[in-house]
This record gives sequence, C-alpha cells and structure tokens, in this order.
Amino acid sequence: MRAAMKTLIPALAVLAAFSAGPAFAVSHAITGMIEEYDTNKDGQVTRAEFEAYRQVRFDETDSDKNGELSQDEYVAEFEARLNEDLKTFDRDEEKRREEYQRQMRQAHVRFGVLDKDKSGRMTFAEFLASGIGMFERQDRDKNGVINQTDSDLLKAETVAGKGDDFIAP
Repeated sequence: MRAAMKTLIPALAVLAAFSAGPAFAVSHAITGMIEEYDTNKDGQVTRAEFEAYRQVRFDETDSDKNGELSQDEYVAEFEARLNEDLKTFDRDEEKRREEYQRQMRQAHVRFGVLDKDKSGRMTFAEFLASGIGMFERQDRDKNGVINQTDSDLLKAETVAGKGDDFIAP
C-alpha cells in the first residue's frame, strides 16, 4: 500500500498542476518550452537556440532600448503574457482576479531576485541566468538539448516520486 501511495501521490500532483490553469508558466513545462523556443521547428531546443530566443525577448521587453530592463518594463511584459494566459483560465472571475494578483505580486518579487546587483535594472546576463537555470533543469539527460526524451524522462521520474516539482513534462 505504501509503495502504491508513493507512486500515486506524485502522479496526482502532476495532474493537479496541469489542471490548475496558468500556475506553471508555459516554459516550465518541457513540451511548452519546446513549442515556445524551438525556432527552427525540429522538435528540440538547443542551448544556442534558447539563448538567441531569450535575447529577442529581452530586446522586445526593453522598450526604451537602453540595454537594460527596468522593473516597469519587466512587469509590463509579464502582465501582457499573463493576461493572454488568463483568457483561457477556466475558473470564475473571482478566481481569475486572485490568480492575476498572485502572479503580479510574484513578478515584482522575481524582478528583485533576478536583479542580482540590486541596481534596479536587469541586464541581459541577469535575465538569461534564470532562463539557463530552467533550461538545465529541463535537460534531464544533460546533453545540451531539450526534446521529447527529456519529457519522457521527467514523466518517469515523476511517477517514481523523483521528479522536479517546479517543472512539468
């Protein structure tokens, strides 16, 4: 019975994560990351491809084109994506508003964490660092590429109770 529970509980956690709406950013799910960052559409994301896409996103977010992101720029870009995500959030208006408020609070906290030198501005290196951490967590076989194999490995790890609770297959 205990062994069955050790398998069932992580599997239910994954199911709950997928049914909770935008609780995970798309790029926290391996399949979502591949969809978002696979610019040449070969079914995988190399680290170079990932970094190039992050540079494009950084440049688009840098509305005053000074090479750094202010908290306002960072949060505005996140808010635009969040509002799109919440259009498909299958809960009532009150739950949608709560999710919006929670996510926006987290965006402000995240900016403060990513701004390592506490300058009030985020450099591309600071912006990239968090993304590289996510890339490395999702590259389950540590070959420098994220693909379906990594998703399959994470699914197996999750069922075995050894998955990463911050990312999803």
